[in-house]
Amino acid sequence: MENQLRNGYLTIPLIPFCIILLAGCGRSTGPVQNEGEATLITLEEILRLGDESAGDTILFGPITQIAVNGDGGILVSEGQRSPLVHVFGPDGTHLSQVGDRGQGPGEYQYLNGAVIGAADSVYLWEFVTNRILIYDPDDFSYVRSIEVRNDGEKQFNSLIGAIGDGWIMTKSLSPFLESDDGTMTINDNTHYELIKINRDGSYGTDIIGTVDEYEMIYNLEEGGGMNFVWTPFGRSPSWAVGPDDMLYYGWSDKIEIVTVYADESTRDTIRYEHDSVPITSAEMAEAMPEEPHYRELVEAREPHETKPAFQTFVVDDMSRIWIKLSSPEDAVQAEWLILNRESHAVGRATLPAAVDLEVIRDGYAYGIHQRDGAAPMVVVYEIQE
Repeated sequence: MENQLRNGYLTIPLIPFCIILLAGCGRSTGPVQNEGEATLITLEEILRLGDESAGDTILFGPITQIAVNGDGGILVSEGQRSPLVHVFGPDGTHLSQVGDRGQGPGEYQYLNGAVIGAADSVYLWEFVTNRILIYDPDDFSYVRSIEVRNDGEKQFNSLIGAIGDGWIMTKSLSPFLESDDGTMTINDNTHYELIKINRDGSYGTDIIGTVDEYEMIYNLEEGGGMNFVWTPFGRSPSWAVGPDDMLYYGWSDKIEIVTVYADESTRDTIRYEHDSVPITSAEMAEAMPEEPHYRELVEAREPHETKPAFQTFVVDDMSRIWIKLSSPEDAVQAEWLILNRESHAVGRATLPAAVDLEVIRDGYAYGIHQRDGAAPMVVVYEIQE
């Protein structure tokens, strides 16, 4: 299943399209810099959460996000269909829950995940009601909510992160649009805008960045059904807000990550040349849909011959970018390339291919371990440099 999600296909009914993840990358000029001493960095696993084989009593559904506060508390956000945000202590003790499912104050029905501000306040995006929910940093009690209104056809999708005077969010048109005669059409020119939201929920017309969506094939069924097929080995986005309130975003076709402040006072691009990993015929065959109709849709598109340059990235508390590179066929380990803001390779690390890091701070790395057919787990590593 993981290979289908990450490298292959998935077909689902269209529920509020704002849950679909976003993609793309910006462009700017600047020389490619590959210099630097890439030292080997070791990560030693020190904690697992959700490990049924070890007798854990809390098992997770799909994990959408991990956040970590200044005390080392770990916030684990589960998927949109059964949204919950669990709080664990640094030692893995379950402490609390942020809000709950429902329609009352501080409750939610659909979540995008949890982000943490500089003062450890917790923010959740409830996209059905267009609200940012705010919770106390100490006891995680509900404080208040802020409405972020859509201004037309475009909708706010995702809360990327908190900055000093607001938040960074994504906004887009749906790929399925209703025509004047009431019929549905596919919008082939979908893109996403990165926008700063002020503390009162207002926002201006300035767009911090514009990004393309995931590589997906959209389909309208007879009778009005709407679904999509993931392009095998399709390119995808990653983004993060760094410790200096700078936004980092990039598209996985190449190692090219835009860095920009919310006021656009500074904009640059981190670039690094990397050899592409070819897709074998066996990998492509495994990634193809089994259902004949969807297989035809995929076969009608020109296939990728190489894997994305990277799978995901995360920014640590020293503004270094840890990039998970694509791996060759049957690899059980994945290489992480660590770049500084000057595009220099300053480190490399190796982790199980099933792990995606989400947060790196105070000498620890926090990730999601998702293996085919197994429940997801949270893993914590101590960084040894």
